[in-house]
Amino acid sequence: MMKSEIKRVLFLDRDGVINVDKHFAFRVEEMVFVEGIFQLCKYFKSINFEIVIVTNQSGVSRGLFSEEELKKVMNFIVEKFKSEGIVILTYLYCPHGPADLCECRKPLPGMFTQAIQKFNVRAEDCISVGDRERDILAAMAAGIPLNYLLLSNHQDESHMFGPTVVNSLAEIIQIHQSSPPESQN
Repeated sequence: MMKSEIKRVLFLDRDGVINVDKHFAFRVEEMVFVEGIFQLCKYFKSINFEIVIVTNQSGVSRGLFSEEELKKVMNFIVEKFKSEGIVILTYLYCPHGPADLCECRKPLPGMFTQAIQKFNVRAEDCISVGDRERDILAAMAAGIPLNYLLLSNHQDESHMFGPTVVNSLAEIIQIHQSSPPESQN
């Protein structure tokens, strides 16, 4: 059986969306998953979305942890999702700090555009979930029209324009299920 072509991607930020944001978490023991993350991914997988993680990890450039330590945590996350029956298509990370001015660091769209090009998907068919203004700005700059801002950790960022503001990951499923089918393509 031939694998179907990827048509749609759900982009997820890591810290604050997948795992509880503990500010520069880099140990497997520190990973506590956000309530509802597995249900969210199972829902979107059921409607033919692939899952891609896009995450700023400036702790690498700041010398707080190595890329090897980061990859160990990312592999743990990928394996945890797999044990829940969810395949992560890929993950992308930016190891640079704010002063490095690289194009992959959110709020710039580099990680999003890289995945969109690599998997040959249309940005307008993608959705993103982030918990910071920079997550939403990066997705919007990449052309992703439907963006969810999860307010769990950063209540002060609710002033953002453009995203659908939610208080839980379960709320995203509820909103998406109540949308007309033509708006989900």
